[in-house]
Amino acid sequence: MNLSHEQKQIIAQRLADGKSIADIQRLIASEFGAAMTFMETRFLLDDLNLDLKEEEPKPEPDDAITAEAASSDISGPEEASSGNGSLSLDIDKILRPGSAISGTVTFSDGVAAKWYVDQMGRLGLDPDQKGYQPSESDIQAFQTELQAKMQAPGI
Repeated sequence: MNLSHEQKQIIAQRLADGKSIADIQRLIASEFGAAMTFMETRFLLDDLNLDLKEEEPKPEPDDAITAEAASSDISGPEEASSGNGSLSLDIDKILRPGSAISGTVTFSDGVAAKWYVDQMGRLGLDPDQKGYQPSESDIQAFQTELQAKMQAPGI
């Protein structure tokens, strides 16, 4: 996508204000009239040498979620599925066919699911329990944890 100097400045300012990639994606769609996937938006920001603003208070909750997920992973699947109120997310070492990244998640109520992001940047969820719909708080926790893990070095 070719952006004008003014559009690049708008994007840079929004990132400096602490906006997320999803916010920039919506900005590009609504104000610039171009539909982009999350991954395309991320690549655009990389091409423009723009970085996301690091928020100071946010790493503490992410660290807590990561610590809970790590303790669930160490303790084994029995504790992870006990409904202890925490979410556990793992990334597969071997990708599922047709996916850019994939893994498993155990929601706070103990229901496990396989997730993937395909080559177009679309997220898919395949729960073990047919017809399962995670709670809104679980969806938000899942998105936050997935974003944190995808931004980690080595991914």
